[in-house]
Amino acid sequence: MKSDNSHPPRDSTEWDTPDLCPFCGTALRDGGAGFMEHIETADTCRERFGAWLENISGDMGSTWTG
Repeated sequence: MKSDNSHPPRDSTEWDTPDLCPFCGTALRDGGAGFMEHIETADTCRERFGAWLENISGDMGSTWTG
């Protein structure tokens, strides 16, 4: 597991592995509901996910459902 202050490098294959949290590298039970369960208890990942959503919200429009 990565430290709370790190995330995969831009060219890391971890971004392409939905069964790992892209923010901390923790193994998830799956990349959908498992990720959502993970961020309910992982404060740093939840904050980073929220920041990511803010950054892409204008790109996705109102129809993106995740």
